[in-house]
Amino acid sequence: MRKASLAFLESLLNTASPSGFEPKIQRLWCDYVRKFADEVHTDTYGNAVAVVNPTGSPRVLLDGHCDELGLMVKHVDDKGFIYFQRIGGVDAAQLRGKRVEIHTATGVVRGVIGATAVHLQERGKEPKSPKVHECWIDIGATDGDDAKKRVAVGDWVSFVETFEIFNDKIAVARACDDRVGIWAAAEALRLAKAKKPRCAILACSCIQEETGLQGAKMSAHSQEPDVALALEVTHATDTPGIDPKQHGEIKLAGGPTISIGRENHPVLIERLRKVAKKVRVPLQLEAFSTSGGTDALAYWTSRGGVPSAVIGIPDRYMHSTVEMVDLGDLENVAKLVAAFCADLKKGETFRVKV
Repeated sequence: MRKASLAFLESLLNTASPSGFEPKIQRLWCDYVRKFADEVHTDTYGNAVAVVNPTGSPRVLLDGHCDELGLMVKHVDDKGFIYFQRIGGVDAAQLRGKRVEIHTATGVVRGVIGATAVHLQERGKEPKSPKVHECWIDIGATDGDDAKKRVAVGDWVSFVETFEIFNDKIAVARACDDRVGIWAAAEALRLAKAKKPRCAILACSCIQEETGLQGAKMSAHSQEPDVALALEVTHATDTPGIDPKQHGEIKLAGGPTISIGRENHPVLIERLRKVAKKVRVPLQLEAFSTSGGTDALAYWTSRGGVPSAVIGIPDRYMHSTVEMVDLGDLENVAKLVAAFCADLKKGETFRVKV
């Protein structure tokens, strides 16, 4: 991977910005895309858009979401222990023993999510996963007054995990979901500009996907896309205990995925597959998700129906702090999307013939 592109990816993955608190990650993304975009702008809630060939047609929107999972301070008790609620789909079973940072008005306060020693747990009972309200953050406060001087209700909390590369190609970090998507959108924009596309390309780093696709709903209205591609992580199912009969077979380092059905426009999907073959990008196929959704759902039925598709980046251990992706898969997503944009004819449309 190009050194500047890898450094950008590392910066994205090491920057904490959960849903509702995205300005820091958006400033980083905008600073990068300004080097090659024709226009860069943001909206009232902080969605960021970088544009190449703004007067071109059709208007192709490349969507990734910049927000990550996190926590928010809910209550500080008299002993100085801090209770919290989730921001997005945090798995409570994975919380105990995690180091965290509480982002306050005066700076970062470090803490740990308490994990009672196994010696002190009640013997003879099957261990059970905690509920979120049964977990607490310990900042080493002497009592409640001490804790309240340092932390307030509404402060947001991020997990202490950093980017690391294994074996040259495999990267591990928290928030691969979906920092790798906004990375791919930016890189596709950079690659496509060199091809002098006839279409307008709008790379969008959207906010608050994890709380209900909210930023994409705003972009669907404000950016008026003719085509929308959601660049999003998808479950790599090649680890122990996952049944491919139930969840499909998607391999890490097997190439990006194309989803079939529901929001995925059949004519657009066929075109993406032809472009992938043309530029020799390996593809994996998967059925649309019945257990979740991406920002493509926000574009799919907006403005009378925007032809949309999900391009997936295989991700092991999604919604944990040790998500794992393959750098080759990331590069192939950017290559495919850039080639698709360059392949479009001026004014081209996608319609289902009946």
